[in-house]
Amino acid sequence: MRDVDTILIGRSIVTMDHGRPNAEAVAVCGDRIVAVGDRREVLEMGHKGTQIVDLGDVCVLPGLIEVHTHPDLCAECYAWIDVSGFTHPHVDGVEAALRAAVADAEPGKWLFAFGLDAMLTENIGSWNRERLDAIAPNNPLAVMIQSMHTLFVNSAAFAAAGIDDSAPDPPGGGRFQKDAAGRLTGKCVETTAMLPFLQFVDRRPETMRAALWQQYRRYARAGLTTIGMPGMFTPLSMLDVFEDIAASADAPIRNVAYLRHFQIDSVERKPGDGSDMFRIQGAKLWYDGSPYSGTMLLDEPYLESRLCCCTLGIPSGTVGHANFAPDELREITEKLHRDGWQVLIHAQGDRGVREALDLYEHALGAHSRPDHRWRLEHCALISPEDLARATRLGVSPSFHVNHIHYYGAELRDSIIGRERAERLMPIATALECGHRVTLHADSPMYPPEPFKLMRTAVTRRARNGDKIAPEEAISSEQALRAITIDAAWQLFFDDRIGSIEVGKLADFTVVNRNPLAIDPEELDQIEVIETWLGGRKVM
Repeated sequence: MRDVDTILIGRSIVTMDHGRPNAEAVAVCGDRIVAVGDRREVLEMGHKGTQIVDLGDVCVLPGLIEVHTHPDLCAECYAWIDVSGFTHPHVDGVEAALRAAVADAEPGKWLFAFGLDAMLTENIGSWNRERLDAIAPNNPLAVMIQSMHTLFVNSAAFAAAGIDDSAPDPPGGGRFQKDAAGRLTGKCVETTAMLPFLQFVDRRPETMRAALWQQYRRYARAGLTTIGMPGMFTPLSMLDVFEDIAASADAPIRNVAYLRHFQIDSVERKPGDGSDMFRIQGAKLWYDGSPYSGTMLLDEPYLESRLCCCTLGIPSGTVGHANFAPDELREITEKLHRDGWQVLIHAQGDRGVREALDLYEHALGAHSRPDHRWRLEHCALISPEDLARATRLGVSPSFHVNHIHYYGAELRDSIIGRERAERLMPIATALECGHRVTLHADSPMYPPEPFKLMRTAVTRRARNGDKIAPEEAISSEQALRAITIDAAWQLFFDDRIGSIEVGKLADFTVVNRNPLAIDPEELDQIEVIETWLGGRKVM
């Protein structure tokens, strides 16, 4: 019998282990679980030096996992001027925050703002370079919308970046919007169009290290113990920062990282390289974009509504666009598969998902490799037929489910229409097809809120109270699996985390209420009391 360092006792321990779904106590030695069972039998394993932690009337869960979040973007964007709808319910607050930052800045200093939100902020109106010029005539100013797929910049920003009206659209799906006269409007859509301005963000290692620590603690406070990072937006030198933090004895988060596809050949890493704290697992590609930038790739156009055409600036007849021609990605995905990388593709629209699956089918058919666990990210409008095809291909979906909570009514009434909204985020259908699904918040788009993700998946309730596609609701247990053991499976980590079982890492999330024993409408009211990582309390 191994020594026992710590025994945790709780009124309700939900293990997510089918063999023993509930327990009263857990014994830990080092960073591993060595016993799970009844209070009395586990306590008998203790000795004089064993720490007994009686958590009282609480619920202990496996450490919660989010498979799709961006700690590097959070580290940057949460340090910018806050213009989000979470903070500013009216546009007056947005403009006041921008003007205050300009007033405090030296002329010529770059200013960045994050979170502009046409749905959560009242009277937001349309945004362009003239509006930003009026606010910041002497400073380069860049304002990113909440979904992160559009950046508005002013004239000073264009000048500093060396971009004028003659600039062509960059490759990789980026667009510099121009008016009928060919003049830049200030709207820059998708990543490659934003990069000329984002190069001026302060990304010194010491700045990023401090901000990343802060973000890791934010995850831990939300109850998360492991994250998946799909794509690095910061320079590859940030890998050193991630690895340095992972080597720290007090690091509060495990991170499974996916590089951007074009970064793979620039690093001396192989799939699975790293440690239990930071590991490189795969590659991420962006096939289409966002519903709120008009870049989600659809079979039928966006609605011609005031929100779409006037506020979001989505032209009539728009069906979105792919960031790549399929031919550009066939060789890339085939090579990634041949070299053993797990591949993730961002695909939102019905056409975008279908074409992404076409790419997967080609690559997976060219080289046989069992248990590849490739993924589709977000899956707003994936069809039942494509869910079934994904099952056959061994491709699993991860759902950006809080589109329903935050913007469900707007999607239904003003962006995609009622008929398509009834197919939005079809999680129940995915489970019926045999998928192991996950849920994610995609921070910094939405805050890390695992229990709000659960509530939305179970209730399908939008923020105005309406239910969107209620037949796609899942059970609380299915939703909890999606942020524990099934999330671990998607990350190739299920042999070490995701459930409370002997031999696994001692990662726990301690909450005040059992999510499987309360009204689903109250799931988002669950409070995180503690998080434990590898047998030590980190929050």
